[in-house]
Amino acid sequence: MLLKIKNLKLQTILGVHLWEEKISRGIIINVEIESDFIKSLQSDDINDTIDYDLITTQIKNLIASKRFKLVETMAQNIMDQIMEDSRIKRCKIEIDKVGAVEAVESFSVTIEQYGS
Repeated sequence: MLLKIKNLKLQTILGVHLWEEKISRGIIINVEIESDFIKSLQSDDINDTIDYDLITTQIKNLIASKRFKLVETMAQNIMDQIMEDSRIKRCKIEIDKVGAVEAVESFSVTIEQYGS
């Protein structure tokens, strides 16, 4: 079963250029998590599933507390945090950097990782 967090919109300082250090820009984060949700389907208990509210809060806290130059590094840091939960079989993260290049709505980086 898949759990998706769609279009988490945040503001952050992100970029390698000096002028980028002075502006807050929009990013959009999408997360897809594959896990075995059988236990939660039977128990109907939040403790038996992947808590999307907790993951969303962790992402927000990470973005607010750390300065990233590269979207790739940001994506990997989010991935590392999510994959700490051993119940996760696969995670895919896409981050859009909005308005980074003139005449382009956004560009994105996508990473995917499988659990052990």
